[in-house]
Amino acid sequence: MSVEIIVRETKTGLEIISGRRRLDALLAVHDEVVVMSPGVGEVVIARLPDGRLQASANPEHIALFRQPAMASGPKKSFA
Repeated sequence: MSVEIIVRETKTGLEIISGRRRLDALLAVHDEVVVMSPGVGEVVIARLPDGRLQASANPEHIALFRQPAMASGPKKSFA
């Protein structure tokens, strides 16, 4: 599945401009998703236990969640 979420960088982090519904649908299935945003590039977005979203454009975080999922392996999470 390919999804484009448009975000912009602010002084306090990343703000979602469009694609919120698609992001919510993805996060209903996975705790963390990697999305592509024009101007920012790849971003990993996680839903925290309290419902807030946390985003990171850190290449190390993106690589962590780009790895193939292991069915019996440990779960990776920001929370």
